Amino acid sequence: MEHKNEENFGLHLGLSIVKIALKAAAVAAAFCIVKEVHKVHKAIEEHHK
Repeated sequence: MEHKNEENFGLHLGLSIVKIALKAAAVAAAFCIVKEVHKVHKAIEEHHK
């Protein structure tokens, strides 16, 4: 029975790490999108001058 608990703990820990990694990737993607939108907005402003 002890072996099964260790497997469950390892699986739970692995899934927690994956969740954190996905959240970090989502934040990084959002940051990149905002940065690109800012560049496009700035280019549009320069075009209208």
